[in-house]
Amino acid sequence: MKIKILYFAQLAELAEKSEETKHVFDSSLCALYADLKKTYNFHQEFTQLQVAVNHQLSAHNTELRDGDSVAFLPPMTGG
Repeated sequence: MKIKILYFAQLAELAEKSEETKHVFDSSLCALYADLKKTYNFHQEFTQLQVAVNHQLSAHNTELRDGDSVAFLPPMTGG
């Protein structure tokens, strides 16, 4: 299935892009993030992130479907 991935904050910096489209075979968000973490050397664990699927905050166990848009949202800091 084809998934669009959106990157923000530190994840966008490490991936050196704000979005990409990937073909995946596993419908698990955890598996998708594990692959991205390995590819881009992301520092955060999956459980430290919020996840949005199709622009809606979603549970970590949400299953992906073809054409979904996914954003992994790292903890925000600021002041």
